[in-house]
Amino acid sequence: MVLGLVALNALLAQSSFRVDDLEQRVGVLTQANLELTRQQAALSAPGRIAAWARSHGMRLPDEIRFLHVPAARTAAPAGAADHDHPTGWLSEALP
Repeated sequence: MVLGLVALNALLAQSSFRVDDLEQRVGVLTQANLELTRQQAALSAPGRIAAWARSHGMRLPDEIRFLHVPAARTAAPAGAADHDHPTGWLSEALP
């Protein structure tokens, strides 16, 4: 019985060390995640992106134009099969 208690005590101590190690790892990973979130926020800031674009020769257009597309007819998408007039090898098999 004493041997069983000693073994149980050893298992509990091992588990305690493992839990401590995992808690420490969670803390390290949480800090790393916070730092990466800060970096992402800084890198995606509109001002930084605009400055990068200017430094690489990009600029806003002189004039912005809008294209107006006439209302589309209700038609099948390009390449869709026409069930009234089938084509291809399958049409030969259809009555």
